Amino acid sequence: MKSTNTRMLQNHEDVLEAIARAIDIPEHLDQIARERYRSIGEWLDREGSTINQYEPEISPQGSFLLGTVIRPLGDADEFDIDLVCTLQANKREFSMAELKAAVGLEIIEYAKACGLTERPEDRRRCWTLEYADDVSFHMDILPALPDQENYRLSMERGGHTALASNRMIRDQAVAITDKTLPQYRMICNDWPVSNPKGYAVWFRSRQSEIILARKLAIMESERVYASVDEVPDHKVKTPLQRAIQLLKRHRDSTFEGDHEKPISIIITTLSAHAYNGETTIGATLRSILKNMHLFIKERNGVTWVENPVNPDENFADKWQKTSSKEAKFFNWLERARHDFGLYLAASAFNRIPSELTAALSDDTVGKISPFIALSAPAIISPTDAGAAEVKKVADAGGATKPWRR
Repeated sequence: MKSTNTRMLQNHEDVLEAIARAIDIPEHLDQIARERYRSIGEWLDREGSTINQYEPEISPQGSFLLGTVIRPLGDADEFDIDLVCTLQANKREFSMAELKAAVGLEIIEYAKACGLTERPEDRRRCWTLEYADDVSFHMDILPALPDQENYRLSMERGGHTALASNRMIRDQAVAITDKTLPQYRMICNDWPVSNPKGYAVWFRSRQSEIILARKLAIMESERVYASVDEVPDHKVKTPLQRAIQLLKRHRDSTFEGDHEKPISIIITTLSAHAYNGETTIGATLRSILKNMHLFIKERNGVTWVENPVNPDENFADKWQKTSSKEAKFFNWLERARHDFGLYLAASAFNRIPSELTAALSDDTVGKISPFIALSAPAIISPTDAGAAEVKKVADAGGATKPWRR
């Protein structure tokens, strides 16, 4: 779809795409973020670096890697860019504390060389760089070591043989630091294992056909790429990515100021599971909102949202410690079904229900309103048709805890 300032929005899909674009990271900030983390990588690997013999590599993780990053809700908030710094070393050469300190030494020197006024912060697992300029984001840099063998053994012990033998996922595994652990300062093999790149491989596999189709379209239209493989992943936005962005914004508006809001990794994981190859944002939202709860399980009385590349890790582990978190997730899901259901059921694409406008923020919807081909007021109250669609989606969704029926 072309930019909203070049043509009017003509249907539901245009409007949903335009809202998703409005909450996406702006292209110029995306470029600045990529340039800055490449700059960090070059600094760590420069001649004279104290760790360049370990071939340090900086790579993105989280929503920036998955293509689901959204603008902060408030003007004072920052984009959070998550990075991994992987050294080609092993656990006989470093303790967690030594690895954290080795990477941190260079990050601190980098901040000085760049004239950053804030000293990098040593957090539980990562180093945080704050940029005090007109670009509102900070970077969390997670020190790591390759850990494919321990990941393989862990998956085999857990009976997850398919993951243990999947090189596309297995070979991305890393050991990470955590200064709250008692063995933090010991030379040992017992490190936390993470696999953000493996998760990204799984996430892309849930939408591989449409990614290929859209890369082909980009290659043919832009004529600057010799093959599909040359088209960068961040150039492609799929219906799944857009739907997740919309759901995250709906979540942020619903829980503004509430630290118990549903976390992004749960929304992303359940959405990717529920996605069934739909080719539009609207159809993707319907599928996700109807089915995402089906992928929440119960293990020995514990609510479980499994990490798809480490099924023994529960993304919903904090639901057990703070019972309100689980209730808030299901309350939000019902509200999202209601709000998006109203709009998706409406015959007039230019009539955005007041509930959805409020849930996505008046400011966000206001940015695209001038480009909607209007023949009626843009904001309306719920219609009977919309209410019927909401009831249909809610009924199809089933109970909020289907495993306890």
